[in-house]
Amino acid sequence: MSLASYDRYPLLFGPSPVHPLERLTAHLGGASLWAKREDCNSGVAYGGNKTRKLEYLVADALAQGCDTLVSIGG
Repeated sequence: MSLASYDRYPLLFGPSPVHPLERLTAHLGGASLWAKREDCNSGVAYGGNKTRKLEYLVADALAQGCDTLVSIGG
């Protein structure tokens, strides 16, 4: 089953940006390193990989008619 087959409730603006880590790349001898910035794609005070997971949990909860959602994780 592919990820596209699951419903998703969008909470983020879209794909998170990736930034080259030029100084660290140079320090490590040329291996091209990039950082995926999951912390800056919501426009408000939340973001990150936990929010991406929550997009699927919210969609499932709404489909089941839930009015409360508790999600715990570290």
